[in-house]
Amino acid sequence: MTTSVAIVKGKDGRDLDDLRTMMRELFFHVGPPSRIIPSGSRVLIKPNLTSEENVWEKGIVTSPLFVRALVEEVQKANPAEIVIAEATAVGLNTKKAFASNGYEEVAQITGARLLDLYDTEFEEVQTVEGGLLKSVRISKEVLRADFFINAPVLKTHFCSTLTCAMKNLKGTTTYDEKKRFHYLGLNQAVAELNQVLKPHLNVVDASIAMEGDGPIAGTPVGLNVLMAGIDAVAVDTVAAQIMGIDTDEVPILSHARKLGYGIWDEKRIEIQCRSIEEVRRPFARACREIKIDLSNIRIVDGEACPSCREGLRIAVERLQAAGAPLNQLPQAEIRIGSEARLPESPAYLLIPIGNCQNQYKLLPNYVPGCPPPTFLIADQLRELMGQPRKFGRREDFFMDK
Repeated sequence: MTTSVAIVKGKDGRDLDDLRTMMRELFFHVGPPSRIIPSGSRVLIKPNLTSEENVWEKGIVTSPLFVRALVEEVQKANPAEIVIAEATAVGLNTKKAFASNGYEEVAQITGARLLDLYDTEFEEVQTVEGGLLKSVRISKEVLRADFFINAPVLKTHFCSTLTCAMKNLKGTTTYDEKKRFHYLGLNQAVAELNQVLKPHLNVVDASIAMEGDGPIAGTPVGLNVLMAGIDAVAVDTVAAQIMGIDTDEVPILSHARKLGYGIWDEKRIEIQCRSIEEVRRPFARACREIKIDLSNIRIVDGEACPSCREGLRIAVERLQAAGAPLNQLPQAEIRIGSEARLPESPAYLLIPIGNCQNQYKLLPNYVPGCPPPTFLIADQLRELMGQPRKFGRREDFFMDK
């Protein structure tokens, strides 16, 4: 079996007319909307909205201009309804994300309907036998769409290497499922979700992408590229090649190969329109040394994976950028990795981080997750500084059930 991925290149990802031209060219290669989308159907478009602030020009969220151009192209198929739907990250408000990033204007102009998936019912779907999840709760609105378009933005990601088509599907699940994904093992959980939830089409917004400390704190890249394909594994494989990333370094793709679905063999992926070489642009990765210049904090790294290292670094850097009084932390020792054993008689307050440290999960400052969400690490440090938590109780992230 083979599949195809179309790649088009434009001039300015901030220009609506240029995006319209790119979108028309993309669908010329994917197939005319009137041929691939049934007339009178209900089309659901799922962007990536991970911020309540106006950040689309930073490559953090799917561009509203891209979505407008996509909706206008889909309208050529005469669908009964077009729904733009999202269930944003834990602790954020989907409606605020829509409003701040220009989606309300897109809906008003095009007639598409905005839908907060958290307002919908969810259906429990069985996943791979013997896997992490056993089952996963997915929005019924997504499952029942006549035509489901996955519309991610292309970014680096500190714990998934990159985020594109496959990881964007996490936004179809409940708050508790998102917590459970991090608790059990984020990348494998996303791979298991993709085995049971398959969009009819993946259309990638790489008009303004992101490199570095993605998915939030990276640097925008004016790549001016759009991609599309039916197979999410193939789309992410091509995305990695464009970014100069070895696919073996993308854990979600590695898990998909182990589970035996999707097309990852480059020889079985036909590239349409532009070649990978024409648009290739190496992306800087989220990878820097942890440096906490505080006399009251020690870090013990017991062969931790890059995800825990980077998550801790990014959490601390975000607190520093926000002006948090880190010098008010008590004398503490942060431990990451399976080989970071706690001393019998600790001289410092102990903060074990990550599931590799879960033998110490009963300690009051243990932070769970594989990897732990950066906001959860930051919340634990906020609490120790006497500040209020922003994302709820630590206990709510223990998802053993």
